[in-house]
Amino acid sequence: MSINDLQTLHQCYPTNSGLAYLSERSIFRGKNLHDDLNHLSWFELNLFGITGRRYSAIELKILNYIWLSTSYSDIRIWPNRIAALASSARSTPIMSLVGGISSCDAELFVAKPLVSCLSMYLQLKKRLDDNEELDAELQKRLDNNETIYGFGRPISSIDERVPHLVLFLNSMKKDTGYFFKLAFKIEDFLKRKKNIQMNIAALYAAVCADLGFNEVEMNLFVSLLVVAGMPPCYLDTLEKPPGSILPIKCDDVKYTGKPSKKWSN
Repeated sequence: MSINDLQTLHQCYPTNSGLAYLSERSIFRGKNLHDDLNHLSWFELNLFGITGRRYSAIELKILNYIWLSTSYSDIRIWPNRIAALASSARSTPIMSLVGGISSCDAELFVAKPLVSCLSMYLQLKKRLDDNEELDAELQKRLDNNETIYGFGRPISSIDERVPHLVLFLNSMKKDTGYFFKLAFKIEDFLKRKKNIQMNIAALYAAVCADLGFNEVEMNLFVSLLVVAGMPPCYLDTLEKPPGSILPIKCDDVKYTGKPSKKWSN
């Protein structure tokens, strides 16, 4: 950034996000929030804020289902456990949920797999448009020990959410797009080579790619993907005594370091 750029920004910060004219109106991405957008649901407004695009009723139901179908309220799941642990320490609801949400920016959970999978789809499309073979491109990734995000699951080989999403899409009578079909072609290759099946990230990313999401939009969209499962865990722990989550006795800690030193006279 040049000194001239800094001087310009010092004088005025241009923005397309919006502006609040207090006592008058509030502009949200070029629209009057209270006049032009007052008919939207919060979910639809959030999507408009992320992408700047409007979606059909069916597309909104599908995107909403992506959030709904991963809203697990199992206290053992990483973000839920953090929210529950904070609740056990009697932290505030906001601090507890923010702690849980922050864990979604992880290497193998929520943001990284979903964004990486979408990015892979976009890269593969470019290669296939250049007349490259899909199997050859995937084999290169295996030969280079690259992670193929969206495929395989560490705890269980079958992802129970996949058939439910497929059934939901069929019920919406929504035609499957390019990337949705590509996901199953990749799974077919990996089944033959590694006996690996897709996990739900493969289809979530495919649906969003078919709706025109880029990597940043995908990251923003999934930032609250599992948040609905956290309040039940927070409240459940709040009904129990403080410190009830992960109570550890001294005997539970196994020391594996150097033995205690014996002092002699």
